[in-house]
Amino acid sequence: MDGPQLTSPRRAEDALPMIPIRSAAHLRWIFVPFLAVLHLVLVLGPDSMIGRWLFLSHVGLGLLWQPFVQRGRSLGTGGMFFVVLGGALLAYFLNWGILLVWTTLLAGIVAGKVFLFPDRWERAFHLAALGYLVMTVLTLIVPVVVAPAGLADPGPIDLVSYYLAPLALAVMALLPAGRAGVEARTEVVDFIYGVFLVLLLAVIALGSLSYALLFDANYYEALLITLVIVAGVLLLLAFIWNPRAGFAGLGAAVARHVTSLGLPVEEWLQSLAELGQREEDPDRFLALACAELTQRLPGVRGGSWSAAAARGSFGSQEGHRTGFAYGRLKMELVTRVAPSPAVLWHYDLVVRLLAEFHLGKWRAQEMKRMSYIRGIHETGARLTHDVKNLLQSLDTLCAAAREAGAASSPRFAELLRRRLPEVSARLRQTLDKLVEPGGAGPAEPLPAAEWLASLEGRYADGHTTFVGVGDVAAGVVEDAALFSSVAENLLQNVTAKRRRQPGVRVEVRLACDRSGTRLDVTDDGAAIPESLAGRLLSERVPTEDGFGIGLYQCARQAEQAGYRLSLAQNRDGCVGFRLEGSGSAAASALA
Repeated sequence: MDGPQLTSPRRAEDALPMIPIRSAAHLRWIFVPFLAVLHLVLVLGPDSMIGRWLFLSHVGLGLLWQPFVQRGRSLGTGGMFFVVLGGALLAYFLNWGILLVWTTLLAGIVAGKVFLFPDRWERAFHLAALGYLVMTVLTLIVPVVVAPAGLADPGPIDLVSYYLAPLALAVMALLPAGRAGVEARTEVVDFIYGVFLVLLLAVIALGSLSYALLFDANYYEALLITLVIVAGVLLLLAFIWNPRAGFAGLGAAVARHVTSLGLPVEEWLQSLAELGQREEDPDRFLALACAELTQRLPGVRGGSWSAAAARGSFGSQEGHRTGFAYGRLKMELVTRVAPSPAVLWHYDLVVRLLAEFHLGKWRAQEMKRMSYIRGIHETGARLTHDVKNLLQSLDTLCAAAREAGAASSPRFAELLRRRLPEVSARLRQTLDKLVEPGGAGPAEPLPAAEWLASLEGRYADGHTTFVGVGDVAAGVVEDAALFSSVAENLLQNVTAKRRRQPGVRVEVRLACDRSGTRLDVTDDGAAIPESLAGRLLSERVPTEDGFGIGLYQCARQAEQAGYRLSLAQNRDGCVGFRLEGSGSAAASALA
């Protein structure tokens, strides 16, 4: 979720242009004079008229250097008035107390920028500036402020502060400029680092004064002792924060508290996972998960949600509303007061999780629906071929009935007696498959010899040979419907092939042994192109005469029944397909 924009439109006639500063190299030539003028103010003192005028110029340079407002932005008439008025009031009432607060705040701003620079020279530049400001506060301004109490006697340290401290400014001016890509980082100030340094300066200054008062010591002696004590405490805190001794330190505990705000994230995720396992419907899952938010999220009183056409609400609806939107989910959380940025971030994370879980549930539901539709489609495609094969069988009977004297022929009666029950049984199986799309009915076994004789009676001609191998008399075709569908599709494809290649002969071989029953259909026509052979049984490959779609359906049907249809041979004069059990196929592949 994009953060709020803190800019407000201004009229062009109310805007006054400011000088654009675009690079960090240009900024340092403003920042060094900025600190130099501040040092001159400290040397001359805030009571002198020259010092007050220099402080005004110092404020002007600070407006050009400041990292808070983007350079190139326009400053309206009202803003310019308040800036001039504020600078004039500071210069008029300037004293050592104002200089102490001003310099401490400057040190905090510089500290908030030190660790944001990847370039070491830029980091060294700002570290030198930070050192100068800290030394100025502790050894120059604070001693003057507490001088009436007699805690800091003038001495050599004053000379160091007044005349040697500017050497830091000279070092800053001589440091090489950093890379050109750091100007974007100069506009950023880390607020936490800045506040930490301001508080640390306050602790050192007040601690030094307290030590000097309690033990009747000189301020500089107390400052040195306080620095040693604070350094030791900081080293101890650094060790406690990250001990690196095989266990987590204070940093892990603070990070865990900040990221959870007292919210047990692990329990929340576990609750969502358990709810996701119990509830499959995405909208009901969302409603149940939202009902727990009032107990799981601190400050949440209620809210409402909507996902496509589904809507719902939970808890109280009176209070401050905060909206979130991710994908299909739109949610409003009701709180007593407006949430802080940290709390808002946690609310946003929780809504994101809910949106992802809901989207996963919705996708799973859509996958089930698509699987059902796909089952209907594939079942319809297979049954279309079954009906086509049955129609061909009925056409054969009709052609036999049209022959002269067929009605009184014993041979025709025998043909009807054998074929009509078979056609009726296969048509009944086809209708049964329509009851549950995608479902496979129970396989109907048939003696191998009877199945082969039935197939031969339907397709026997001068170009088709039927051969039984092994113990066909005792063998059984476990799934007669599958074998018939595959054989009929392969023989119909050979018939279509004869239109393009007259005289193609085909052999249908049924082999029965201990490993199972295997069907081979081999013709002596031209080989299937390699570009087509690799995709023939794994995807739909439409051609001019429909070659390939039926075989794809047969391959899927065989796979569902535990068999495997493969292109066993593919060369000119020998193109053979094989249908066998999956176990037999794996054994032959290993052999």
